[in-house]
Order: sequence, then structure tokens, then C-alpha cells
Amino acid sequence: MQTNQMKVSSNGADALDRVAEKAQSLVESKDQVVSDFKAMLSEGESLFKSAAAGGDQALIAARDKFKQQLEVAKARYCELQDATVKQAKQAATATDEYVHGNPWTSIAIAGSMGLLVGLLVMSRRES
Repeated sequence: MQTNQMKVSSNGADALDRVAEKAQSLVESKDQVVSDFKAMLSEGESLFKSAAAGGDQALIAARDKFKQQLEVAKARYCELQDATVKQAKQAATATDEYVHGNPWTSIAIAGSMGLLVGLLVMSRRES
């Protein structure tokens, strides 16, 4: 009996670790996309400033280059979106497996979280 409980606890801990890793990966991916968009906008601004001084041909070239960069950014965003959906599904599956494997632990955790939130709300109302 102890061995089964240890296996379930170990599986649950592994599932929670996987969920935490997926969440961290999503945060890092989001940060990378935000960084890419900021860089693209900054470069676009500098392209248009330099193109304005160079005449119509330079402006057309800057517009075309910016359009290409925008297409690349859109493709990266779509890739991130697909990866995010996939990772969210994997995290949900891992959580579901943990809850099914450890129903009483899950109920205790949910109850504790509810109690904590309730205490926080009550303390804010009293302030």
C-alpha cells in the first residue's frame, strides 16, 4: 500500500513539475515575441526616418522591408500561438492526471486555496 502511495505521489509531483516547466516556457516565449515586436517597431521607425530623407525610392524600399519584417513577426506569432495551445493542453492533461491520481490531495489544495483567498478578501474589507 505504501509503495502505491509513493508512486502516486511521485507521479503527481512529476506532473506538477511538468506543468511548472510548461508555464515557464510559455512566459519565456511570450517575452521573446514581445522583444521581437519591440525591435521590429524600433527598426521600422528608423527605416522610415532615414527613408524620408532619401526620397520616394528610399521610402518604397523601407516600406517593403518593413512589410517583410511584419510578415516574419506574424509567422512567429502564429508559431507561438500554436505552441502555447499545445503546451496548455499538455499542462491541462498533466493536471487532470494528477487530480485523478490524487483526488483527496487535490480537494485539500483547492480548499486551502479557497480559504486563503477568503481570508485575504475578508482582511481587505476590514481595512
